[in-house]
Amino acid sequence: MKTLKRAGGLLLAGLLLLCLAAGAFVVSRLYLFDSVDPQTQAQYDARLETLKKENAAAPMELDPYGGWVNAPESLGQSEPGDYFRVEKRGGAWWFITPDGHPFVSKGATDVQWLGATYAEGPYHDVLVQKYGAEDAWARAQQARLLDWGFNSVGPWSSHSMTPLMPHSIIILDSAGLAPRHPSLRLADYWSQEFSVNAATVAKQRATPYVEDKNLLGYFLDNELIWGADHFLTNKSLLELYMEFPADAPGRAEALRFVREAAGTVERFNADWGTKLSEWRELDTLSSGNFRPKTKAANEVAGAFAVAAFHQYAAVAIAGLRAVDPNHLILGCRFHAYPGDAMVRAAAEHFDVISMAAYAETPPVKEIDAIFGEVDKPFFIEEWSFKSRGTGLLNIQMYAPVVPNLQARALAYVAYVESFMRRPYAV
Repeated sequence: MKTLKRAGGLLLAGLLLLCLAAGAFVVSRLYLFDSVDPQTQAQYDARLETLKKENAAAPMELDPYGGWVNAPESLGQSEPGDYFRVEKRGGAWWFITPDGHPFVSKGATDVQWLGATYAEGPYHDVLVQKYGAEDAWARAQQARLLDWGFNSVGPWSSHSMTPLMPHSIIILDSAGLAPRHPSLRLADYWSQEFSVNAATVAKQRATPYVEDKNLLGYFLDNELIWGADHFLTNKSLLELYMEFPADAPGRAEALRFVREAAGTVERFNADWGTKLSEWRELDTLSSGNFRPKTKAANEVAGAFAVAAFHQYAAVAIAGLRAVDPNHLILGCRFHAYPGDAMVRAAAEHFDVISMAAYAETPPVKEIDAIFGEVDKPFFIEEWSFKSRGTGLLNIQMYAPVVPNLQARALAYVAYVESFMRRPYAV
């Protein structure tokens, strides 16, 4: 599809300059790094110089939220509102600040007074020694983030940051804190317990932010299991639901779903490789019988995941809207691009479709292909690159690893440029 260069590239230049800084300069002030090959260094220096010139050519005037006051006329104008919202302007999606100006969230997660353990410890002790009180620490982090080019903070950040900057720190855990069956990592979306939890966590976590003008919106959950592609399982959601206790509402719904999909016992046997004589025997099958082995079975398993998602989203959003009708629903933070069927379903419920994308490139190929059908803003809320050159043990777990910090910065630039040229990127 045709990609979009937003507003003559001025905003993009600023974003890429931030990426070069965050990828190399900021970090290199704190840690030693290994030698850099001349070609990488030359590419880094040249790109940095170009972006500095482009960014300085037309300084951006920002409103108190970080919205683009002197945006080009091609983006049109919006009226001020009470809270952040999303609008399509100039052919592209944007967050719109309460003052009515276009905004792109350039945020960082884990801006945290207590550190990674969320408890008092050596890291916290150093902060207390340096800043004294949390409010002084928060103001210092605001100044640091703005100096580095960030304009917002994300999940797992301290609540003391929320009066100071736009934020999306709230993950409701509509399903994440719901009761789960033994040994399993997911809730029963048809259960009363899930409905009660969704309402309870919304009341507890959203109530303090109902009138918060800095709040971009809410995440319902974080990286739930929707299929066998999830890093916590190799089983479909259907197979996992068949492992629920016999009296679980979700298991009953799954059995009803597969029976309705098949229509006849003969068709069910053909699709699933079973030897049922009558439908009464369906409930006697083990969860292993529902591991898809045919194309038809895979289609049924995928359709059940979408049905479960619709049930999840409807209940979770109802719980939130009973408390806060004001703010955006930023989705459920898919662990990766969740597939076209799930994106279509998400578009029916969410204001913004959010996902992590720990890869060398963002999932633009997939989103480009479906954007003509699903005209929604997309938000990559977790992504990163790691450098072997920092001297830190940070090369395990998620995110691609690059040899040094200059390479890290260039990787950031390529990633951001690829994503932010798209009309769906916010």
